[in-house]
Amino acid sequence: MKRAVTVYAFIAIVLSMTSLTANGQILTYNGTISPSTLGSSVTTTLPMFNSALGTLTGVQVTLDFTVTPYAEAFNVSFAPQIFTPSDLISCSYDPSDIWTISYGSDSWTLAAPTVTTGTIYGSGQVVPSFTGLQLVGSTSAPADLTAASGLDFAAYTGAGNLVFGTTGPGLYSETGPFSGGGGGDLTGTASVTYDYAPVPEPGTFALMVCGLTGLLVMRRRSAMKSAG
Repeated sequence: MKRAVTVYAFIAIVLSMTSLTANGQILTYNGTISPSTLGSSVTTTLPMFNSALGTLTGVQVTLDFTVTPYAEAFNVSFAPQIFTPSDLISCSYDPSDIWTISYGSDSWTLAAPTVTTGTIYGSGQVVPSFTGLQLVGSTSAPADLTAASGLDFAAYTGAGNLVFGTTGPGLYSETGPFSGGGGGDLTGTASVTYDYAPVPEPGTFALMVCGLTGLLVMRRRSAMKSAG
């Protein structure tokens, strides 16, 4: 009888430990990227990981950007300037312009898409003093990132949504009495997959407690028998 109880107690502990260690979970969220510009923070609708579910062990992020470049003629004079048909501006990106996406201490790079506003000529617009004339190009292109988190799991755990940092160079050109510039408007979709070790269910704890209790009882009886 003593051997049977010991065996049952051992089986209970093994089963509970198996449930604790082998039952990893995966949770995936799909969302969108709020309209933003390259070089600024990119807010998504992806929620951070809820620590009440367990311990985070892995993160996989996918960001599918749609990039639309824009060019800007900025008037830095103290008087209005006219953007004449002989003036032009442009903004372009190509794969040699490496972009950086970051979250917490995680950082990833990706090649920029081949996309450009093309040459945009003036048409007599009046640009007031110290303001910019922003013109959006007619082309857009995808720039997609899929990457795994490093070790900064704590940054993904908490309340709120995931917000990524972006940086990236472009090629800007202009003629006329303006300072030129440009950038890329970003929209798109996003997803995140969390791998985690779940908090053990109450039944698992009960099973383990029963097993440990059984072993302790058998050890106490054995000790009493030896003392007697």
